[in-house]
Amino acid sequence: MLALLLSCLAAPPPPAILLITLDTTRADRLGPYGYPLAQTPAWDRLAAEGTTFLRAYSTCPLTIPSHSTILTGRPPPDHGVRDNGDFILSDEATLITELLQPAGYTTAAFTAAFPTQRRWGFNQGFDHYSDPLSRQPTRLDWSDERPADQVVDDAIATLTSLHVPGTPQFAWVHLFDAHWPYAPPEPYKTSHAARPYDGEIAFTDEQAGRLLQWWDATHPRSVVVVTADHGEGMGDGGEMTHGFLLHDGTIRVPLIVRLRGMTDPGLPAGGRPADPVSHTDIVPTLLGLAGLAPGADVVGRDLRAGGSERPYSEAMTGQFNLGLAPLHAFTDAYGRYTEGAWGARYPASGERVLTLAGPRPNPPGDAQTLAGLRDDFDTPEATQTGVDPHTLAMLEALGYIGGDVQAPAGDIDPRDVIDLVPLTWRARQAIGKRRLDEAEQMIARLEDRLPETFGVQLLRAQLLRARGERFEALQRFVDLFRRAPSSMLALHVAQIYTTRGDMAAAEDWYTQALDLQPASPEAMAGRVHSVLAQGQPELAAELADRYLAAYPDHADLLLVQAELLAADGRLDAALEQARVALGAVPYQPRAHVVTATILWELGRPEEAIERLTDALVLDPFDVRVVAQRTRCLLEVGRNAEAVRTIRPAAAGLPNDAIVQELAEQAWAALETERGAPLPR
Repeated sequence: MLALLLSCLAAPPPPAILLITLDTTRADRLGPYGYPLAQTPAWDRLAAEGTTFLRAYSTCPLTIPSHSTILTGRPPPDHGVRDNGDFILSDEATLITELLQPAGYTTAAFTAAFPTQRRWGFNQGFDHYSDPLSRQPTRLDWSDERPADQVVDDAIATLTSLHVPGTPQFAWVHLFDAHWPYAPPEPYKTSHAARPYDGEIAFTDEQAGRLLQWWDATHPRSVVVVTADHGEGMGDGGEMTHGFLLHDGTIRVPLIVRLRGMTDPGLPAGGRPADPVSHTDIVPTLLGLAGLAPGADVVGRDLRAGGSERPYSEAMTGQFNLGLAPLHAFTDAYGRYTEGAWGARYPASGERVLTLAGPRPNPPGDAQTLAGLRDDFDTPEATQTGVDPHTLAMLEALGYIGGDVQAPAGDIDPRDVIDLVPLTWRARQAIGKRRLDEAEQMIARLEDRLPETFGVQLLRAQLLRARGERFEALQRFVDLFRRAPSSMLALHVAQIYTTRGDMAAAEDWYTQALDLQPASPEAMAGRVHSVLAQGQPELAAELADRYLAAYPDHADLLLVQAELLAADGRLDAALEQARVALGAVPYQPRAHVVTATILWELGRPEEAIERLTDALVLDPFDVRVVAQRTRCLLEVGRNAEAVRTIRPAAAGLPNDAIVQELAEQAWAALETERGAPLPR
């Protein structure tokens, strides 16, 4: 009888926890927030069963800083991740998973896109972290997100296999679909043809509904939290996407907490509290529901106790990427105070904060309140990561710019030049699609309005490189590197030296890139390639083994492994490896070149020449590839093609002895073939 009584009095088991983060999802486009056109039955049902926070705010309108907050309970100045691409979450940061694991939780994550991959430090404390992408994206498109149905299928299958009765699970599921470009699948493509953003949200809701149905059947006692990392501008304040401004379109997010198999008066079913709360409040709430105390560095407050009184938000992108003033803000019951080059109070109207400043644009005390909030943050020394060119291209495809984290704050407010921001990523798209005259016009306009800013100067260097003006581009990249050393810039320089065939200089710059960002797989691959090209196969093999241990499936490292296999005479294995890499990065010229080199050694010249042709389509100014294709064409007697291949390089590089010698060989072969001298 005593044992039975004690079992009845025993504490209930800790709840399973499901955290769903929706990328780029405005609160006011969901049914629970009153949107009349919403098709969101899963969120409607969850809101009816849980508590919907009507005024929840992101700490930053960017994916990587915002998720860093969601997973740590700390705002960007406190966890150190201030922008996309330029920072990684430090090992010293404590994620919620690192507090749940010692309490017996198994932890798993399922993410959908490049900005939530493990490389940004999000995998700390996770037993399982699923973040596969079918191939590395390029600047030409963003086709490598995992759509919601694939993420949900992965989550259900994996969590089922990991489930152990009596052991609580924590699962984070990230769904990226609502991010630009808006391209919902059928039937939503047709049903939402005039509202594709809403179509993406409807598709995500459908897939999340499948996940919730499985979750509820498997976890009778659980907590489910649904939020978004940030919203989308949709024209609010003049911003179409997100990242630069702090208005409701980009920082007001959905936040729904639903309890199942348990109750709490602070989180009633059907509750709709209207007080401002923050993403920082999610971690202490979940830990409290799990019976655990929040870590000492958690800044947020338990939502059951009202959450944060004045949620803090920031947008540093304007400073880091274009040399503008950074934006800082706090939101309270009466609206929002935002400070950049100038401060303004934006009044609340019901659940929304207006985008037009009130009659007193800078009320007394607001600036002091904001300064006090910022003074309370620890502002640690962040772990910075210079973004390599491939990474930068991925982020550019999403509209992000990439910049200089050491850039001083400028005196131009992003709110005053928001019309120029779309030009930055449109110019990069034009460069990627080789619409170079169009890119020139855009960059000239940017240089006129935003002279001497890092992001615009980087655009100019990229355009010069795309035009084949390698020497001028090299000087620009080196100048930018001297101003603000970064792994990304070092890689740009290294790759230009590689295309010029100066492998010793390339190795020096790849080494500098690794010094600045030791975890860069692109820099690792470049160093191995440059060492091998200098005739040091043993050192190259040693480095490759070390780097492949860290990144066994990275396409760039698979390419250098293919080169090493070829150098060792194992051509069939080398070709197999090269083709795997080529399938992963079909838009990378070097993948075609390595494959071509191996095909040539295998005695398959026509296939090799085809691969070299593709490489030159992707980068027509790579002199090494021009020379390689010319030699191959001469070997098989396609002399006229050899002349056509080498002629532009010979005209543009009159002092390059190798190019001039090849041009002479090609002309001589063609003249011999035709039996007469030819005009040159």
